[in-house]
Amino acid sequence: MWYATRASGYTALVLLSASVVLGVLTSSRESRRDWPRFVVQTLHRNLSLLVGVFLVIHILTSVIDPFAKLNFLDAFVPFIATYRPLWLGLGVVGFELLIAITATSLVRHRLGWRTWRAVHLFAYASWPVAVVHGLGTGSDTKSLWALLLVAVCVAAVVAALVWRLAHLEPRFAAVRFLGIAGSVASIGLLVVWMAAGPLQHGWAKAAGTPANLLAGAGATPARVTELSAGMNDPLIGRLVRSTASVTATLTDSHDSALRLVIVANADGSGTLTITRSGGSVCQVAATIGNTSVSARCGAILAMVQIFDQGDGSIGGTLTTQKASA
Repeated sequence: MWYATRASGYTALVLLSASVVLGVLTSSRESRRDWPRFVVQTLHRNLSLLVGVFLVIHILTSVIDPFAKLNFLDAFVPFIATYRPLWLGLGVVGFELLIAITATSLVRHRLGWRTWRAVHLFAYASWPVAVVHGLGTGSDTKSLWALLLVAVCVAAVVAALVWRLAHLEPRFAAVRFLGIAGSVASIGLLVVWMAAGPLQHGWAKAAGTPANLLAGAGATPARVTELSAGMNDPLIGRLVRSTASVTATLTDSHDSALRLVIVANADGSGTLTITRSGGSVCQVAATIGNTSVSARCGAILAMVQIFDQGDGSIGGTLTTQKASA
């Protein structure tokens, strides 16, 4: 559920950013023969609906997952959660702004154009709120992939806004100047805030993570006693040779937290050590072949095939099955 929460949140941010960009382009009322305006409007509407779908998934998985101990009231009333209340509350505000936009769009024919337009402008407010919510609350904020994804979203939206402002009529020169300057300045403010906040050591505590969760994050990982049967995972790693032994250190490509260390001694004996996220799975004697290793890890028989990849690294495959009695 924690993986689903994070994935759906970032997916919603990407879709919302794309929807905002298309909304800005649509507002220009320009049309091209190979890209008619109604196509952009339809795509904008469908993307907005997809944002709602992924936000519902994001909220449901956040509540169902026991880690942050959230409830449904936390999902609809901002700033009352015990887990990072300010930053989580911003996500609630952004979600409710999108609900208002969706609801008024469904009854657009009953509203005046000016009224609908005024409410629809909340979409632009919901986007920066969503960006700050994700950076302030997300556990992946310091990851390079997450930073690059957010950077692309911010750059796309700001570029669209600058382009739209640059094409305003001459009588709106002051609005154009202030809007472009504000858009560019907002990127600088975001970078400064990131450097002083979410990217700093200790942000989890400063953001309002409960003390019991912080203590749990710093605790030694629980010992995992068994592998699961039916694995057929690719491995990648390196080989180190010495006069007394050969040591292969391999990481599971499907589960990067799973690590195998195989030691083949000169006398033909060997050991297999398996850990997951620093916790011991097993450390047992192993049967060493030319390119294969097998060992019983609890109730599971683990078999490893190893091959040289020719670039200084080694690869392999980990297969598991239930060991016979």
